[in-house]
Parts: sequence; C-alpha cells; structure tokens
Amino acid sequence: MRKALNDNPVVQIGALAALALLVGFLLITRMSHKGSEGSTSTTASDSSATAVAPTSSSTEPSATATTGSAPDATAAPAPTSPSSGVASAGDFVAGPGLPAPVVQAYKHNEVVVLLVVRRNGIDDEAVKAGAETVGSSSKVALFVTNAGHIARYSRIAAGVNVDRVPALIVLRPRNLTDGGVPQATVSYGFRGVDSIAQAIRDALYKGPTDLPYYPK
Repeated sequence: MRKALNDNPVVQIGALAALALLVGFLLITRMSHKGSEGSTSTTASDSSATAVAPTSSSTEPSATATTGSAPDATAAPAPTSPSSGVASAGDFVAGPGLPAPVVQAYKHNEVVVLLVVRRNGIDDEAVKAGAETVGSSSKVALFVTNAGHIARYSRIAAGVNVDRVPALIVLRPRNLTDGGVPQATVSYGFRGVDSIAQAIRDALYKGPTDLPYYPK
C-alpha cells in the first residue's frame, strides 16, 4: 500500500481527497457544537433577566407607604389655653389631687394662688419670693409646690393645662364665680411682685367683663 502511494499519482490524489473530506467534516461538527452552546447560554441569561424584573417592582408599595406616613411625624401639637375652668362646683371637694386646705380657702372666698416651681431654679426662686410677699394678705391663700409633687394638685393643674414651670395659677374667690364653678388663670416664667399682685387684683375684679379695648 505504501509503494502504491509513493509510485501511483492517482492513489495519492484519492488519499488527499479523502483526507480533505475528513478535515471538513470535523470542522463542520465542531462549529455546529459551539453554535448550540451559544444559543443555550443566551436563553439562560434571558430567562434570568425575566426573573429579576418582578423583584424591583415589588419594592414600590413599601416606598409609597413610608411616604404616606410622613405627615403624621410633622403634625404640630394643639396650643394650650392660658385660662380655663378647674372643675365643676359639685366636684370641687377634697380628695386625691385636691388638698383640703385649698378647698377650705376657696369656700372662704379667698384668692387661691398655687405656685409650681422647680428646685434651685433662678426664676423660680424669685417668683416664689414675690408670691410669698403678696400672699401675706388676708384675702390670699398661697400654696407652693415643687414640680415633682404637682400630682398633689393635679385636679387644678390639669384644669389649666400646666405644661412648664414656674407656673402661677390663680383661682377666683367662690363668691365672684358664676354658680360657684371654680375659674382659674395660669401664667408662666418670671413675674415680679407687682405682676403677681396684678394677677390677684384681676381675680378680685367685680366689674363687667365685656369692656372694649378702646375708650368710649
């Protein structure tokens, strides 16, 4: 066979043709195999991309819920009234949150002055000294309590919405109220002797309350 390949040109051409066909077949087979792998990987990546898409959209409702709850955090508190009634006439009896000496002073038509202070406060000590000076009057019943013990007078403090100290609460005498219903005012911060005395005079005022702010 080797001698025929070496000496016969026809056999040599046939052998080269067979070799060429074999090489071509191998090349075609390898290319078709690579093409099938490429299409498989492309399909896999497309399916993974499709699976990821719903995940990003599923987070949108939670973001909307958070935004909707934001106004509650910025809501402003309602302002407190500087003066209001303390309790009804029938409820103004001694008990928890209302000491008996306060009730007795009110029944005796005295001006009840309740001063709520903070211990070692500069303004508080000054207001306390002024209140003690004015409270020496026979028409005034002065009660001073520390902020930590305000629960002893909770029915008075809650009636005027006390929210800071020093707080000066003044109750009108019983005989100057409508139907004996307790009425009180509250003021905050530093007040001198004259200012405290004026608050007591206001509580003792017997004239009309519908006066205009301008001279007639």
